Amino acid sequence: MTGTLSPAQTATQASMSSGTRSLLPILANLAVPIGFVVMVVTFGILRPDTFLTLSTVTDVLNQAAIPVILACGVTFTMTVGQFDLSFTGLFGFSGAVVIVAMSENGWPGVLAGVVALLLALAVGTVIGLLVTLGRASSFIVTLALGSVLIGLETMVSGNKNIYQNIPTSFTDLATVKILGLNLPVWIAIIVCLVSFVTMHATGFGRHAYAIGGNDKAAFLAGVRVRRVRVLAFVVLGATACIGAVIATSKASSYYPNIAGGYLLSTYAAVFLGAAMSRSNRFTVGGSALGVVWLLSLQTGLTQLNQPAWVSTLLQGLVLASAVLIAAGKGGGKK
Repeated sequence: MTGTLSPAQTATQASMSSGTRSLLPILANLAVPIGFVVMVVTFGILRPDTFLTLSTVTDVLNQAAIPVILACGVTFTMTVGQFDLSFTGLFGFSGAVVIVAMSENGWPGVLAGVVALLLALAVGTVIGLLVTLGRASSFIVTLALGSVLIGLETMVSGNKNIYQNIPTSFTDLATVKILGLNLPVWIAIIVCLVSFVTMHATGFGRHAYAIGGNDKAAFLAGVRVRRVRVLAFVVLGATACIGAVIATSKASSYYPNIAGGYLLSTYAAVFLGAAMSRSNRFTVGGSALGVVWLLSLQTGLTQLNQPAWVSTLLQGLVLASAVLIAAGKGGGKK
């Protein structure tokens, strides 16, 4: 007996192999939602009186405002195939500018916010130009520029807590409630909607996805690749500034390292969103859901009285898992 398979057996094995390959992407798409359900059920069993409550849902949504806004911006740069590690530096710099302008120069909150936004747009433009015209790795360029921005933040703030002479109208921004949710939540919803429409109903969005899929093919098709990529960095700059304004309003102050923790969690959320996509694309909706996923995990761990390092550790594991899931679906499209 030679062990040679008959044509029928060969066809059967080929059919089974094909079926398994077609099943893997489906399982990969369901991994993140199933993980969320398992997490919610687990925390609900362990903390039934606190986790599965309207209060917890409201708290998660209120906490999600800033991360969702940042995730929207990162979605733009990731869609065009670029990493930006400088946005937290721009976040801190914008926060310092806003608070110092009000506290030490007596500017009204609106003027301080507008100036900070204009600076953020300018910085985003510079970063985009350096990355695209320099043809260097966006990872390395933005890592270096992030350090520059942290230095500028320290220069502006004096590396000290600033909490005096902050107008009440500015601090009230974070506490005003509409339909039971804080105003920043509604700002985040607006940012999401605008981002979604931009990515899915405009030429810019179509070009962005084309570049992420194959930038050379997009260029040959007439897409202005550099221009679209620069604009993606500008959008991220704007969202970083908006997030900083909300953060300083919530804290009623500026403090050093105000952007700490947002880098890893934002990318983890964006990759989680991509892992949920059939085409492996980075999407605004997916990124927002990724934020809620991670904050639900963090909230559950807090209610279980787990130390902060556990949440950080699990965020890293979630990020690694999301990347592996995306890779398991064959690389997909950005």
